[in-house]
Amino acid sequence: MNDALIVPLIVIAAVTTLGYYRGRKKNRWISSWISREAEDALQPEDTNYVNFGGVIGYNFVYKMKKPYREAKGTFTLLPRHSILFMPISLVITRHDRYYLQLYADGKLLGEGHILAKSYYGRALRMITGVESLQRGEAERDGKRYILLWKGKNMEESLKRLLDKIEHPELLLHFCCYSENKNFFLYAKPQRQKLGELLTSCCAGLKPFFLKGGNSDGPEDEGEN
Repeated sequence: MNDALIVPLIVIAAVTTLGYYRGRKKNRWISSWISREAEDALQPEDTNYVNFGGVIGYNFVYKMKKPYREAKGTFTLLPRHSILFMPISLVITRHDRYYLQLYADGKLLGEGHILAKSYYGRALRMITGVESLQRGEAERDGKRYILLWKGKNMEESLKRLLDKIEHPELLLHFCCYSENKNFFLYAKPQRQKLGELLTSCCAGLKPFFLKGGNSDGPEDEGEN
């Protein structure tokens, strides 16, 4: 081997190794505060996490208290441990991701979506029957959102939730889906903000429940 190549190769190996350990440590730290903030916000009775891809992310399942049954979700992290793939991931993935499905123990109003306008085009491919939904727009803190809905009082409930949630700039997609009694949330996790977003979102879900849908659930339709 050419002696002139030895030093550069050693430097590349050292930088790659250091980047791996530092990136892995940071992703573990991020995973820790994401799970802690989510649990503080949702107050589950029991939790289960399954790691995938080493330090790439986790699937989780929470046993919930009424008016919910269960929460399931995933959070995926940028490959900070790979200095070679990280720049590509920043272009493709752009940020860490947090997905939550919250299953209600009661009937819901109908179907409704809050979508960050920047995410709207990508989200349309994942919404079944989007052509049958009514469409509107709303603004919060200078940021535009697309509202899609079907069901009585749904538009007003979506607007009220958008007005109430903390850190709406982190929200990419919220959905209420009555067919499977499910709420869905997709957000960009940020430390000390994710928990506040989840707490305020859960506090604003009462108007989405139908009156009398469950004897142990919310008692009204959110004064709609």
